[in-house]
Amino acid sequence: MSKQVFAFSGLGADKRVFQQLDFSDMEVIHIKWLQPREEEYLGSYVHRLAEHYHIPKHGATVIGLSFGGICVSELAKTYDFEKIVLLSSAKTKMELPKSYALTSLLSLHKLIPETQLTKPNALLDWLFGVSSTHDRETLADIIQDTDVKFLKWAIHRIANWKNTVVPTSCLHIHGDKDRIIPIRNVDYSIKIKGGGHFMTLNKAEEISFHVRNYIL
Repeated sequence: MSKQVFAFSGLGADKRVFQQLDFSDMEVIHIKWLQPREEEYLGSYVHRLAEHYHIPKHGATVIGLSFGGICVSELAKTYDFEKIVLLSSAKTKMELPKSYALTSLLSLHKLIPETQLTKPNALLDWLFGVSSTHDRETLADIIQDTDVKFLKWAIHRIANWKNTVVPTSCLHIHGDKDRIIPIRNVDYSIKIKGGGHFMTLNKAEEISFHVRNYIL
């Protein structure tokens, strides 16, 4: 019988960010982002998401990438997960760079033009650590498909995230070249040498080994 796993993708992303990982012998339920309600807090949102996808309150295995990992960490405060895998993410507000707090203070994310939020460019390629043509094209496709309303809501929630509770039964895999969430802030379990924020695509074999060894 396949192991059931609930997978939360990154900010505005979808299951394409997991496409290179080896999920054989697993039944993966990819969580698609719901449209947030007006002024909805992250805690309320993740519980509504969990209920929508019927995630068991006890004994489930979850994977969270980037913003998805933040959602998993928030949910873990009230859900008793059997196993948690975080990829390129943060367990608490202390693991996010201090610049995010500055963004929160100045609310700069509210001033970013919507056309720039979903426009692929060389800076985003650098931030996400992609260099190959395939990875750049995949990132560009994901960015262009992103719902701007959701993206701006999520940026605001990340910037104002207050969680200090570290989830238990957690495997945290992080790249040492992550420019979005620098590894110097992170209490990681496994370090991926040369791994950037988009390492699920270009470091998939190494990540798959660790994920499978932990879950199965």
